[in-house]
Amino acid sequence: MEAARTDAPPAGQAAPPDDLPDFDPRLYEAALPRPEPLSAESFLPVLPPAQFAALLDDLRGELSLIPDEATRAALHSRARLLALNVEQYRVNHEQARSALTRVLAETGVGVRSSWERQQEHLSFMNAASGGVERDYEAATAAIEQARARRFEALVSVGARPDTTGAENLYTQQAVMTLAREGHAIRPPEQKSGSKRVFNAFAVFSKFFVGVISGVSINLLFNPESRLYLTLIALTAGVMFSVLLLWLVDELAYRAKLAPGTPGMAHPRAYTAGILAVTALYLGVEGFLNWDGILRVTAEIAANAAQQGQLTDLSAAPEPDAAPQHWSLLTFTLALVGMAAAAALIQGRERARSVLERERLAARVADLKAQGTLESAARAADHVTYLERARDRLAPPRDVTSPDHARLNERVLNHWEQERDSQVQSVSARLLGEAQGVQATLEDFAAQVQAARFPPPRRGLRALLG
Repeated sequence: MEAARTDAPPAGQAAPPDDLPDFDPRLYEAALPRPEPLSAESFLPVLPPAQFAALLDDLRGELSLIPDEATRAALHSRARLLALNVEQYRVNHEQARSALTRVLAETGVGVRSSWERQQEHLSFMNAASGGVERDYEAATAAIEQARARRFEALVSVGARPDTTGAENLYTQQAVMTLAREGHAIRPPEQKSGSKRVFNAFAVFSKFFVGVISGVSINLLFNPESRLYLTLIALTAGVMFSVLLLWLVDELAYRAKLAPGTPGMAHPRAYTAGILAVTALYLGVEGFLNWDGILRVTAEIAANAAQQGQLTDLSAAPEPDAAPQHWSLLTFTLALVGMAAAAALIQGRERARSVLERERLAARVADLKAQGTLESAARAADHVTYLERARDRLAPPRDVTSPDHARLNERVLNHWEQERDSQVQSVSARLLGEAQGVQATLEDFAAQVQAARFPPPRRGLRALLG
């Protein structure tokens, strides 16, 4: 009872029939409309000869009712002539029908062959598209199965279920093993806003300190402030600053990489080079700024004395005494020290990122060599391969189909124009003859009626008659 109750369909729903017909995709394929066979009668816009003959027979039967013998004889003669005209019209009608049948048969061969070629091409494209659609559905089902297998494989090795490739899987496992060993991989600098700001400041500091050096050189060697000498001094100061700070950056980078890289010097050598370059930079900047401060102070004092603004010359500082603008020198040296420290940090950070990438690549290579994650990596990459194979599915292209379609269209137009022109010429001739026969019969009918029912005579004519 329980099994019967379980297998029964829910209440309010009909059980699906077991004898459903198989799905036939050909029933849903697009097809061209099939042209119906043409008959000659559909292109004859005239009455058949039998109707004209029946009308003539009716009129001839009324001739016996005409009282006047002369008129009756004349109308009998004309009726015989009209019978010949109707017979000639019948002969022409049969010839026209035969000619139209021949024209339709000749042109129908070309029209039907063109339609058949179009239908064959359309059937080919429908079959190709249907095959591609079935292959696409099969590929989609295979991708879903591969995704399920990938999920099971990733969960079994402790990886994230959203891992999409073997390289991501190995990288993820390598980062996990390095973290367990205490070698954490920090995020790249591009993902940190503070790092980007610091790098921008470090680059700006090189040029800013270089401009300060150029101004000091200009004050030292260009007392007349000539333009070309000013440009040369600024350029020399920027080049000097950028070169020395780049040396600090490169030496810090090499000092960080030296312990684990064969063929490089001892880290102490690079550290000594950093100290020497920094000391040279600070010494040159200090001398240039000190001399510039002395010159500016002397010029200010001379200008003030010339303008009579100094009231107590005894209060003026002696030439050999230290200038009162030593704070400017301290500030300049602090800026130079900050720029050198920024270059040092940049070099060490660049070396750290390189070391971390190398350590991560080495751990990934070890995991690939061990082979413990081979099945999970294959399952992770299998989905991508199946998706790419599904994207490559496309119906086979018939490269000549546009040419064939245009050729069929030209051939079809040719046969249709040929059929229309010949049909119109034959129909026009027969239509003119039918209209002439009809007009003659109408005139004959009017004469018969006039002979049967002559107009009554009135007045003097009636008395004389």
